[in-house]
Amino acid sequence: MRHKAKHRGPVVTMLWNTALEVRTRVAVGAGARHKLSSTLAQIGAGKRVLVLCQASTAVHWLRDVLDDLPGEDFKVTTLEVPDGEACKSTDWLIRIWEHLQERGFDRHDTIVALGGGSVSDLAGFAASTYLRGLNLVIVPTSLLAQVDAAIGGKTAVNLPAGKNLAGTYFFPKAVLADQEMLSTVPRKQVMSAIGEILKYAMIEETVAKNSDYEMGPTPLIDVLEKIIKDGFDIEDPGISGLITSCIKMKLYIVARDPREANLRRILNLGHTVGHALEKVGDFKLSHGEAVGIGLVQTTKLSVAQKRIEKAAVERVKEILIRAELPHELPKGSNKEELVSTMAHDKKRHGENIKLVLPHTRLGMVDYEVSYPIADLNKLL
Repeated sequence: MRHKAKHRGPVVTMLWNTALEVRTRVAVGAGARHKLSSTLAQIGAGKRVLVLCQASTAVHWLRDVLDDLPGEDFKVTTLEVPDGEACKSTDWLIRIWEHLQERGFDRHDTIVALGGGSVSDLAGFAASTYLRGLNLVIVPTSLLAQVDAAIGGKTAVNLPAGKNLAGTYFFPKAVLADQEMLSTVPRKQVMSAIGEILKYAMIEETVAKNSDYEMGPTPLIDVLEKIIKDGFDIEDPGISGLITSCIKMKLYIVARDPREANLRRILNLGHTVGHALEKVGDFKLSHGEAVGIGLVQTTKLSVAQKRIEKAAVERVKEILIRAELPHELPKGSNKEELVSTMAHDKKRHGENIKLVLPHTRLGMVDYEVSYPIADLNKLL
């Protein structure tokens, strides 16, 4: 029987606007890690600090960082998590929550992520969800994290169905990008970051047209090509410029669109294919390697759609080859599984998925492409 009630007035609909304040201190350069203690004071952090790191990072940098956190000022604990994507699990997330609870952390206290992009993702998710938000400071130790993962406020853990399927937007109070820390990173790992740097080079002109980012006198893709041809020595001052350009680009994008409603989608160039390759290959490919392959495949699709000249594909390939990075799908790739994984991408909307495609020339993209899920095999 339906419930009957007397009508007591109209339904009132209310709308209100909210402003998302994004304020992150970023220090770039040799010795930036030594600003940790002063940075915590500047952001009004509490006494308790959890330094989250991986074993491969801890052996080189943990003691160095802890020495900058005097015991009379801070109660510091550490927690080591597995290397790579293995740390981005719900099991490790729960362990971190329990660690914080057992040690009495409150909302004024801080998690410091010391490591690469995986640690930044995990630490950010934990910081954003425990007590609905602790302070987060990121000290990225890999080139990939310095140019991308540590900047922009995306946090995530992986689920069995795919990478980064559970996550939040949560902005760090500070990022300390210290190039000296790259000295202990294996050469192959350093070079894999070129996949992400190339992505920035391929979107630079569109970012400049749609944000406050200003291009330098030489396009980033030309700078990247030259540095790679010269051997990509991490002591090269030009690399500092590359890192700074990537950081500035991402900061200006995030300032304009913090929650990926429009412009921020531009950062997904190459990532639909890249994330699928990582997942299907059990993360044997690094993130940068997978994104590099995704950039090639995406540019090929743009050529097929007559958006860009075929020479663009060869230029993208040549940069990856010179950087000793893969530029083709791994032999034996299961294309059906790749397509199925891409179809579960979080950028899916109904029977379509949002793609970013190179458009006109390298440096410009169309980030409003709604692409049919049924045609994803054409990306491969």
